[in-house]
Amino acid sequence: MSLKLEALAAAILFLVGLRLSAFFSGSETGFYRLSLPRLDIDARAGDKTARQLQWFSQNPAYFIATCLIGNNVANYVTTAAIGWMALIFFTETSAQIELAATLLMAPIVFQFGELLPKSVYYLTPLSRLRGEIRWLRYFYRSFLVLSYPLVQITRIFERISAQQHQPTEMLLGRNRLVQLLQHSHEEGVLTDIQSRLTNGLLQLAPQPILNAMTPHSRILGLPDSASRDELLEFARKFGVSGIVVRKPDQPQSWYGYVSVAELFAVDEPQSIVQQMPVVDSQSSKLVTLHQLQREQATYGVIHRDGVVLGVVSRSGLVEQIYRPEIAQTSKVKA
Repeated sequence: MSLKLEALAAAILFLVGLRLSAFFSGSETGFYRLSLPRLDIDARAGDKTARQLQWFSQNPAYFIATCLIGNNVANYVTTAAIGWMALIFFTETSAQIELAATLLMAPIVFQFGELLPKSVYYLTPLSRLRGEIRWLRYFYRSFLVLSYPLVQITRIFERISAQQHQPTEMLLGRNRLVQLLQHSHEEGVLTDIQSRLTNGLLQLAPQPILNAMTPHSRILGLPDSASRDELLEFARKFGVSGIVVRKPDQPQSWYGYVSVAELFAVDEPQSIVQQMPVVDSQSSKLVTLHQLQREQATYGVIHRDGVVLGVVSRSGLVEQIYRPEIAQTSKVKA
């Protein structure tokens, strides 16, 4: 083979590798951006392409494995082409020359094989994936002998790990739900307050309650032996509607609270002390909020192995639902 033909073949091999890299990188981004409601509607209307994409969306492990293998194949083809071109132009190659050639071509590979296709698929995910569904099916079948063991190994690890109740098919659920809510808000199905509430719940659910707790050393409260006048003065000074109380001789023994509104109707504050629900330190914010709501409690006390860590306010958790951007550590005025 002549030098020109070799250079042409190496260039074609490089373009093939670049195109494969663009295809798999872009498809992966487009897959995460798919609108499932739109896909479901098209599939129910008899669109064969939508049905095929819907199958991939219902079996994301196979799609991800196919893209993973495809990206590795594309990188191998691109690297081989660069090495071949280095051999053609320099006759004798070394590790330094191949490394220099690879570094020289890296910006081109990154721009046209990664960044640009990801941007295109991000903006038009459905149309791009619909137009290339044949190639997706082809590579899925071609790589099945490799992707199938990967998927099975993943599922084995899921069954023996702590995440056994979160299979691979559920990993994309939260992102797609957020996407659905965003589209619903844009189309006017959800009002602004409904959208904020739902997004707040999604963000609040997995966060540990320790992030919203006021440590026992910073709690604003009084001993349960305080008089009615002392409690009212304390409430006026700090502007609170509820006061957390503890045992007189035990600084960390926070166990209940007094409603300021009820103080005006009694002479003995001890008679209206309400017990705070005990919340486990491993609980999430959403679980804690549900517990406080169920028991109609204003405050809850956080315990770890019987030791008081701090106090959490129900109103503070509710505020975080409607305003998820506020600081995660809220100060309880108690």
